[in-house]
Amino acid sequence: MNESWEGFAGRMQRLNPLFELGRGMEVGELKPYLQTILMQVLLTIFYRELNDDDHRRKSDIKYMVEDTIKQMKLLADEKQIERITTGLLYSGKEEYSQPFEAYYYDEIRQAWETQVFRYVTMDDLYTNLEIGHSIVYKLTDVAQEMIFMSREMAEEFSITIEQLYSIQLIKNGNFRKATRNLDHLISRVNRLMANEFSFQQEMINNPKILLIEAERQRADNRMEIEKQFEEEKNHFRTIMSMIERSKRQNAEDDSIHRELVLLQEKIGHSRALHDRFAKLVIQNISYEMKLKAENPSLFWENSLVSFKEHIYENGFMKDGVESFATVETILSPLFSPKNEFILPLDWIWGEQEFNEKEEIDGLEEEEDTEQVVRQRITNWDSVVKAWSYVFQYLQTYQEFSLADLQELPLEVQDLWFEEYETIDLWMMFDKKPLKVQVLHRNEETLSDEREILLYKLMQEYPQFQPFEGLKIYTEFDHRAQPILWYDMKITPFKICIEEESR
Repeated sequence: MNESWEGFAGRMQRLNPLFELGRGMEVGELKPYLQTILMQVLLTIFYRELNDDDHRRKSDIKYMVEDTIKQMKLLADEKQIERITTGLLYSGKEEYSQPFEAYYYDEIRQAWETQVFRYVTMDDLYTNLEIGHSIVYKLTDVAQEMIFMSREMAEEFSITIEQLYSIQLIKNGNFRKATRNLDHLISRVNRLMANEFSFQQEMINNPKILLIEAERQRADNRMEIEKQFEEEKNHFRTIMSMIERSKRQNAEDDSIHRELVLLQEKIGHSRALHDRFAKLVIQNISYEMKLKAENPSLFWENSLVSFKEHIYENGFMKDGVESFATVETILSPLFSPKNEFILPLDWIWGEQEFNEKEEIDGLEEEEDTEQVVRQRITNWDSVVKAWSYVFQYLQTYQEFSLADLQELPLEVQDLWFEEYETIDLWMMFDKKPLKVQVLHRNEETLSDEREILLYKLMQEYPQFQPFEGLKIYTEFDHRAQPILWYDMKITPFKICIEEESR
């Protein structure tokens, strides 16, 4: 069978709920906006689930629909709001309470099949029909899948939201899905740590970065940040206690017990990463306060803009220019003998305010569009090939520095610029030492990017399998100058290997 058919039925079963969302509803002029309205309602239900908020009855969903329509600056009457609400809960007439149906083609059986699904279902934890209470709804797995499909194109959820979602999954007994969700949390914390470490290095090398990136200054909000970290620690404690309770309740079920043990290991790793991230953030805040105390003159606000400091040093020297025409455009007004017509002052201010607003609105619109459209997949083949030279060097000399990479052929150096993850991984090795234990594990169980790299290296190049069991660590020479490599300034540490017996 042609490879384009592989997994076709599964793909369609994931997409059908998206295609069917709002289909067939007669809501007049709201028809073009119906899917957007319903997606926002599903997200509202999703977040209320995460926060154990039981305001998810039909009357609550009806209010969500009404509030969403108002927020989107649309108009709807009572009949349209009622139709949208029931159209999310049921297919067809309300009294029949029918599920939704969609056709898909099964490439294995070579026949058309019918997919039956719902977007919301009764939440047994909060619904008590015996005493006459209304049904409290929650998202089905189908609707959650829609949320997370859209999540791949949106900004990552915060650490707190990831934790709350894991708690909800554990509460519902979905331990395997909770384990997978922790991979998102680990990835999120790793990226935040890498950004925080880069900012720390910039502060050390150039304290004036605090003037340029004022939004990164958090000294005034230190108490709120520490409170947030403490809240996230409490979430980890809650998750651990829930796992222990579940282990006691399922002590006789070996399969569930194994899932819980793996989940517990993931939680332990996530917790340790989170603690290191919190320490790094607080350390950066303390360093920022120290810089301000010891160098107050750096942070005095000047009454005038300095061409040398604000344009030349912080603009040209830091970011460079695309063409000489840009330099000419900026410098020519300073030296031109021709004075152009000067507008009255109130005209100038009016024009400036209008232009700034237009530029900001255009910029925000462009950024939103990019977040949705741009998707990127790491080419691990390129990353592995670039790092293979590093581990060849390590096998011979037991240590490696990026300064050594500068001595290799240019085509080898070029590999390091094909994927930005290649250089990011170099910075990740400057964490706690890593004992290599990847050879007999599945790639799905690996959460540390360094372990994933080593696993792929050993699969591609069997000669690196002797690294199994060794310890990889870094050494940093405080007296050494930063490594300058293709306009990058990199901390001069070395990656080293050590026998287990040592």
